Amino acid sequence: MAQNEEYLFNLLAEPIKAADYELIDLVFSKHGTQTTIQLFIDSANGVDIDDCVTVNQVAQEILDSHDPISTAYTLEVSTPGIFRKLKTPEHFKAFTGERIKIRLLQKIKGLKDAVGNLQECSENGICIKLEKDGTELEIPYSLITRANLEPELNY
Repeated sequence: MAQNEEYLFNLLAEPIKAADYELIDLVFSKHGTQTTIQLFIDSANGVDIDDCVTVNQVAQEILDSHDPISTAYTLEVSTPGIFRKLKTPEHFKAFTGERIKIRLLQKIKGLKDAVGNLQECSENGICIKLEKDGTELEIPYSLITRANLEPELNY
């Protein structure tokens, strides 16, 4: 996470948690003169449009009072979606048994990308059963650059 993103995430995570939501991810982006802050939230009861409005109001109050961004910006709040990112050990633990996709910092057993069933999680990493051949792969968190749920979509 970039420095701006990490600062904003830390600034917003607790007030959002106090409103009974979890801040899953934050993306801070600039495209020319346009700055956007995207917040991805979840809750035990799921998330609907009213929840997004509530979190937008909480986040806007914090951003207005701390004024961490000197330029105009757009604040967007949404759910993480079906391809939800997995970033923390708690996220991985919550989705044990689910199909995930990971991208690694370096190859493990010849793989830099893998899809499989998340078998277990520990303090240090995860174990997934690879979809392509059924072997299990143990991966330290330090080597995971990106991970997300990867549900099978049947059309």
